[in-house]
Amino acid sequence: MRSQKGGYMKTTASVDALKAIAALKGGKFTREDMLDIEKPIAMTVVNKQREKVPVDTSATQTSITPDIQRATAEEVIDHIGPQTTYAPYIELGVASKPNYPIQPFVRPSVYGNEGNIENVAKAAFLAKKREKYG
Repeated sequence: MRSQKGGYMKTTASVDALKAIAALKGGKFTREDMLDIEKPIAMTVVNKQREKVPVDTSATQTSITPDIQRATAEEVIDHIGPQTTYAPYIELGVASKPNYPIQPFVRPSVYGNEGNIENVAKAAFLAKKREKYG
């Protein structure tokens, strides 16, 4: 997880096709294939963040989106997270206000959710492989 410019907070999901392709014993994917594979993986993280974020006005919850940074036939890098400037204060609290609640939702969307993400990734790669190669 990294803090982005403007105070936005996002977690980075990276899909490495070379390892996955080797594990699936062959197949060659295009950039578009990789984006198709990445979508359900990203939505797994998005949905977990939306589930975990505390809701007052729902602005942060509805602002949680994927943001593709780079996509090639070998790799997709996606920063996933809220677009509100105050999201880091929800996630990390406020140092000057010790009673301000720390309510993590970005970190738990990955940490503790790895098994689910891995299962979705495997299923997405296998589905794409079946679609392309039978």
